[in-house]
Amino acid sequence: MEETPNITLPSWLDDFIFNEMGAKYCRQNSNMTNIDDDKDKALNYLGTYFPRSYAEAYLLFTELFDIEKSHYCTKTKLSVFDFGCGTGGEIIGLLTAIAELLPNVVEVEVVALDGNHFDLRQYEKMSAKFNERSRLNVKNRLFPVTIEDFYDLSIVDEVIRQNFDLIITFKAICEFVSKQQFEQHNPYGHIVRTFLPKLVDDGYMVLEDITVKSDVNEEWLPKMMDKGLQENGCEIVYENPNYNIAIYVNHSRKTNDVTKVAWRVIKRR
Repeated sequence: MEETPNITLPSWLDDFIFNEMGAKYCRQNSNMTNIDDDKDKALNYLGTYFPRSYAEAYLLFTELFDIEKSHYCTKTKLSVFDFGCGTGGEIIGLLTAIAELLPNVVEVEVVALDGNHFDLRQYEKMSAKFNERSRLNVKNRLFPVTIEDFYDLSIVDEVIRQNFDLIITFKAICEFVSKQQFEQHNPYGHIVRTFLPKLVDDGYMVLEDITVKSDVNEEWLPKMMDKGLQENGCEIVYENPNYNIAIYVNHSRKTNDVTKVAWRVIKRR
């Protein structure tokens, strides 16, 4: 049996989110949607799910960068687009992995899109703190855009013109599923069709989501994800085993908090 990965939030980040930003760990905060959260709920989300997203991204990208060493060894700059970034736990986890494992990378441009303005401000504070402590120069462009349905994805083409080395979406597509915002269409397929053309030729797109069964159609989200990728002929270059990976997350408010997710890394054919 494989050992469950165990990730601890860096002490400076732990202190910043809980003591300076006022985040609170709230285990019962299991709602799949957070775009409409008020400030108190957003701080509960920050203390509960930010550490999990950090750990998930740090583990994923640590493994990906190790597998793809030759791919990244000559790069000095990277560009990242995060769809549904929330408070940015996955971005900070990614940036930490870059700083530790890609010594030639000195600059990272992050384009972050989310419909929750409060969450974007929280990520902005987090990124500024990260910049104070890191060798990386992180430049952010934030887009407070709400996506109501698949027609609104055209907004992305209007506001984001460039192509990216990495496109990521962590635990965001489940919100479209739970709110039935894409009607009977597979939201993973729509996201892939919209964003794959925005990768550079050797870029990667990362999709991660929670591993629960949708109340809407009673289908497991990882299986919906795989169907959406298969329908669009995506090439999966890296994925977690099976449909679920459990990760232990540790911070000052909780030890061995368990997060369970599924991820797929794809590229353009």
